[in-house]
Amino acid sequence: MPMKTIAILSPGDMGHAVGRALGENGFRLVTCLLGRSERTRKLARNANIEDLPSLEKLALESDLILSIVPPADAIDLATQMADAIRNTRSNVYYADCNAVSPQTVKNIDRIISSSGGRFIDASIIGSPPGKGEPPRF
Repeated sequence: MPMKTIAILSPGDMGHAVGRALGENGFRLVTCLLGRSERTRKLARNANIEDLPSLEKLALESDLILSIVPPADAIDLATQMADAIRNTRSNVYYADCNAVSPQTVKNIDRIISSSGGRFIDASIIGSPPGKGEPPRF
């Protein structure tokens, strides 16, 4: 099945820029902005990232979730997404794109995999799209 919908969590500086680049290549982009700042909401709107009302809805509608958050937030986000994946019985791909330690990657893999999600260890190298050298995954 081809990938059509990609979730960006969170569409901050790097996330919204990655989302914009993916959107320019035909992907539908979604996020969940509950508890996020007005600045992040504006960045998401500017990148044409659709705001879904819950992480459960995001888990159901996404083919791939990209976790692009400060490293200190990576485990908390994975735990929240694992609950949503478990609650919806989704088998969505979850890519942790954060600069975290190998032990943290193993922990996130365990969290996501035990919920029924499919884990991908990823990283982003470079600047946000449009700001210097393009990022590579």
